[in-house]
Amino acid sequence: MSRAQHQFDGFRLDFPATLDHAREAVRSVVQWLADQKIQPDECQQWELVLAEASNNAVLYATSQQTLLPVRIEAALSASDIEVRITDHTSGFDWPSEISLPEDDESEHGRGLFIISSLTDHVSYLRGQDHNVLCLRSARKSLPHAVEDTEATLELMTAEVASCYETLANIFRLIADAGNDVEPVALASRWLEELRELAGADFLVLRMASAETSRLPILGGVPTTIPWESSLDLRSSDAVESRAALTRQDCWFDADTVFSDSDPLCKAGPHISGLAHPLESAGDLAGVLTVGVFQPHWEPSARDLNVVRSLGDFLGALLHGLHRRDEANQARIMKRELQIAADIQRSLLPAELPQTPFVRCAAHLATVGEVGGDYLDAILLPDSSLLFVVADVMGKGVPAALFATAFHSLLHSHLDLAARPSRLMQRLNKALFPELDRADMFITAQMVHVSADGQQLHVSGAGHAPLLLSDGAQIREVCADGPPLGVAEDATYHDCTISLSTYTHALLHTDGLSDVVSGGGILSREALHTWLRATAAAAEDAGTSRDSLHRLHRSAVDSACQQDDATFMIITRGAHTLSANTQNSLSHAKG
Repeated sequence: MSRAQHQFDGFRLDFPATLDHAREAVRSVVQWLADQKIQPDECQQWELVLAEASNNAVLYATSQQTLLPVRIEAALSASDIEVRITDHTSGFDWPSEISLPEDDESEHGRGLFIISSLTDHVSYLRGQDHNVLCLRSARKSLPHAVEDTEATLELMTAEVASCYETLANIFRLIADAGNDVEPVALASRWLEELRELAGADFLVLRMASAETSRLPILGGVPTTIPWESSLDLRSSDAVESRAALTRQDCWFDADTVFSDSDPLCKAGPHISGLAHPLESAGDLAGVLTVGVFQPHWEPSARDLNVVRSLGDFLGALLHGLHRRDEANQARIMKRELQIAADIQRSLLPAELPQTPFVRCAAHLATVGEVGGDYLDAILLPDSSLLFVVADVMGKGVPAALFATAFHSLLHSHLDLAARPSRLMQRLNKALFPELDRADMFITAQMVHVSADGQQLHVSGAGHAPLLLSDGAQIREVCADGPPLGVAEDATYHDCTISLSTYTHALLHTDGLSDVVSGGGILSREALHTWLRATAAAAEDAGTSRDSLHRLHRSAVDSACQQDDATFMIITRGAHTLSANTQNSLSHAKG
C-alpha cells in the first residue's frame, strides 16, 4: 500500500516498486501540486516528467528490490518546485550529455531527454543500496502575495539587507585583492569569513590548475582536518568530482554513500552540505564545498545566497589572480570585461518609454569596455515618466559595480519617483557607507515629467544642469545638491517647472562637454546653440539624438576623449521617432 504524508512544506509518498503504483504516485503528486495552486499547464509538464522518472525507478527493480518501497518527495519554495525520487535498484550511469536518441524505439534515451528538457536542474546520485534523482524547475505560477503589508516590508527589508551584505563583502574582497595579497592567504582569510556568514562548520576550496585532470586544494577550514591536497577528476566517485564534472550543485548528507577514496570522509562520519562548482568565463574555476557536522543541513535561502554569490565571486577572483601571470592573461581579462560590459548594458532599458505627450531618445558612449555612466527612463503606473542620468567617479569595473548598485536601489524605491529630491536622499543614505569606504562619489540628475507633459520636477546631485529650450531661449536648471557619497545627511531640493512653452530638454553627463578638441571643448555655448537650433526646427527626439551624436563624434575624432559620454533628449508635443532611428537608445564604445 502507498503511504502519503502531506506536510506544511511538502509532500512525501512511499509506494511499491511497480508500474501501477508508480502511475498512482504520479497522479498523487500532480494533484498535490494542483492543490498548491500550480497552474494546469505546469502540472501537465510535471506529470510527463514524473511519469518518465518514476518508470525508471521501478523498471529495473529485481524481485527482491520490488519489496523495498520507492519514495517520491515534492517541495515548493517561493521560486522553485523540487521533486526527489529515491529507489533501491542497481541504478544506471547518468550520461554526461543527453540528446534525443536516433533510434525511435529507445525508450530509455527518450525518457532522459524528456526529463532533461522539461526541467531546469537534474542530478542523479547513485549509491550502493539506493539512488536519488533530484528534479528542480523555476515556478511559472508564483504564489499569491500575502496581504500583510508589515510582513512584506520586513521581508523586503531583509532581502535588501542580504543583498547589501553580499555587496559590501564583495567590495571588501575587491579591496583585499587590490592589496596584492597572495591567493592562498586571500582564500584562507575569506573561507573563514564565508564559514561564519553561511553558518557552516567546514569549507574546502579547490581551484583548477594547468593539469586539467586534478583540482588542487587552495584552502580548507578548519585547518585541523587533514584535507586531501588534490582531487582526481578522472573518477566520479567523489562528491566534489561530480560537482566539477556535471557543473551542478551536489548535495550530501547522512544518507549519502561515500566511496572510501572520497576526500570528504576526512571531515567525519556524520556530515551534510553542498559541493558547488565555480565557473569563470565559461571555464571550470574550481569547487567550493560547504558543510556542517550534522546528519542533515537545511540552510536558509540567505545562507545559500551567501555561499553561491560570494563563493562565485571569490572563485572568479582567485581564478583571475591565478591566471594573472600566464601568457593569455590579456585575453582572459578582455573576455571578463566584455562579460561585465554585457551585464552593464543589460541594466539599460532596451527601449525608452514613449507617451502621447512626451518622447525621448538617448545615447551612451563608454571609453573602455565598461564605464560609470548610467541612464534610465521609467514609465510609472500613473503614466508619468522618471528620467535619470548618473555618473560614477572613475571608469572600469569599480565604477560599473556602483552603477549596478545605483540601478538596483533606484528601482527599489520608485514609490518616491514623483519627488526626486526624496528619492535622491534615499539613494545617498543607502550608498554612502560603501562610496565613502571606496572614496568614490556619484553625480546624478533626476527629472520627473507629469503624465500630460506639462510639468517637471528636477533634483540634482552635483550634476551638469538640465537644459530647456523653446527654440528662442535656453534655460539652465541646476536644482543642485552634493554628489551622492559626499555627506551621509545631505539634503536635496526639487525645482518645479512649467513646460507650457518649452519643447526640448537635454540631460547629459560631463563627458559630453569635456571633449578636448583642436579648437577647445564642446562648450556650454556650443550645446546652447545646438539645442536652440534643434528646438526651433521642431526636430523629434530620435533626430535630435542623432545630430548631437554627430556633433560629439566630430569633437572626439579631432581630440582625445577623456570620459564616458551620456545624454538624453526629451521632447514635448506630438512628435514621433524618426523612421531612420532603429532604437530610442543607442550605445557605442568610444
